[in-house]
Amino acid sequence: MPVGAELIAAHYVARRWTLTSKAARPFIHLLCLPGGGTAEIGQAGRTMRTVGPALVWLPAGSADYLEVSAGTTAQLLQLRAGIWHRYLPPSAEAAYLALEGAGGTLALQVEADLAATIARSIAAIAAEVATPARSGAASIMSAELTLCVLRFWRLFAGDGNRNEESSSTEILSRFRRLLEERYQQHLRVSDYASLLGTTPDRLHALCSRELKRSPSELIQQRLVREAATRLEAGTIAVKQIAFALGFTDTAYFSRFFRKHTGEAPGVWRRRVAARARAGRSRPTLNFADWP
Repeated sequence: MPVGAELIAAHYVARRWTLTSKAARPFIHLLCLPGGGTAEIGQAGRTMRTVGPALVWLPAGSADYLEVSAGTTAQLLQLRAGIWHRYLPPSAEAAYLALEGAGGTLALQVEADLAATIARSIAAIAAEVATPARSGAASIMSAELTLCVLRFWRLFAGDGNRNEESSSTEILSRFRRLLEERYQQHLRVSDYASLLGTTPDRLHALCSRELKRSPSELIQQRLVREAATRLEAGTIAVKQIAFALGFTDTAYFSRFFRKHTGEAPGVWRRRVAARARAGRSRPTLNFADWP
C-alpha cells in the first residue's frame, strides 16, 4: 500500500524500528513527536537525537533505524517512495516534489500545537488504513495526508532550501522524477514547467545544455522506451499498449513509434522475438534509458 501509519504508545522501555529495506520502492517516513519525548535516528554508526515537540522527515535510505525512548508517544507516517503522490491532489504537487527529492534527514523543532495537529492527522490515516473498506476511506486518507504534507512542507520550504530547489540540478532531477510519473498523460513542456515552478524557456535551456536533448525529445523518448518495453514483454495487442500509454488513436501511436524507431510496433515486436530465438541481443534505441 502506498501509505501506512503507526501509532506509538508510551512504553516502559525504549523501542527500535529498522528502516533499511531492499524493496524496489522503500518507505519514506515522517515521525511526529507531539510531546516532550525523544527519538534517536541512526545511520552508518552515527546517531541524531531529537526532542519533541518535533517533526522528522526520513527519506528512503537516509537512516538505518529509529529508536523511540521509554515513555515517548509518537506517530509514524509511512509513504511508499515514488507512488505516495497518488493520494495527493494536483495542488500539492510542489510539496510532493520537494519532499520526495529531499536528500537527507530533516529534523525540525515545532510548536506543540502544530505537532498535535499533525499527530491527529496521522492517527486519522492509521484508522482508515485499518478499515480500508469503509465508505470514504481513500478520500479521508487523501485529505489528512495532504494536510500533513503541506504543513510540513511549509517548514521545509522555509528552512533555507528554496535556493537548492531552484538550482539547475534540482530542477532537472525533479523533471525526470515528474516525467516518470506523468509520461502517460502527454503533458506539454509548459505543463511540466508550471509544475516545476519554472518557465518553459528555462527548462528547455537546462535540458539542452545538461542532457543534450530538449524537454520535448525527453518526453517522447520516455514514451517510446515504455512502448518498446511493453512490446517486448509479451503478446498484449498493440491497441491495448497504445491506450495504456495515453494514445486514443492506434494509427497515431504506430506512426509515433515508427518515427522514433524506424519500424511499426508489430514489426519491432517480431524482430525482437526473432533475435531472442536466435540468441542475439535485443535491438537498441538511440537514446539513453530512463530514468
